[in-house]
Amino acid sequence: MKFNGVVFDFNGTLLFDDAFHVEAWDKISMEVCGEHLTAEMMDTKYAGFPNKEILRRLSDDTLTEEQLLSLSLRKEELYREIVRNVPGGPKLVPGAEELFDFLKMNGIPCTIASASIIQNIEFFVDIFHLDRWFDMDHIIYDDGSYENKIMMFRDAIDRMQVKENVLIFEDSLSGITCAAKVGASVVAIRKETMEPYYPKFPEIIGIVPDLLGAKRFLN
Repeated sequence: MKFNGVVFDFNGTLLFDDAFHVEAWDKISMEVCGEHLTAEMMDTKYAGFPNKEILRRLSDDTLTEEQLLSLSLRKEELYREIVRNVPGGPKLVPGAEELFDFLKMNGIPCTIASASIIQNIEFFVDIFHLDRWFDMDHIIYDDGSYENKIMMFRDAIDRMQVKENVLIFEDSLSGITCAAKVGASVVAIRKETMEPYYPKFPEIIGIVPDLLGAKRFLN
């Protein structure tokens, strides 16, 4: 199939940072509900949702709006500090830059739809120089107006001015579910915890460890 546009999730898809998020969320979870948050829980229950929704679920919806905002910002401060201290500096997943170059060279619209907040998006743009490939006005992030990632994907597709034949790169269960619900095809970034779920999605056209050679899905 020829695809008219491409949408990328960011965390766990363009940056292998699951462990960093789990580390930050685990600290917040212990404070909010006194329970540890594991990688499997993150992959199958929380990844892909906006921070406030994750906090509502962790707290059984007992936190005030002020507490939700404060905890969300603090979680991301913890996360960014962890990323800054990665030995040798953080790197995009193998093959990402080559795929971005291919899309740009062939005039295929692409953007990012991420559940990250604006502070993280600005952080990513700065350290990875994402403005080489992406229109900053088209990047979708958690600005508080999206109820779920279905809405994010729809907005991303609208901003690219594409109506059909969209390919979404995703890693989480919620992200893949939402991508399927907007009628997109999906390339899934392989995770061991996700193996039982892949057969449930006929929309998945590939399951890959990284983005090396990913342009084959667009030829």
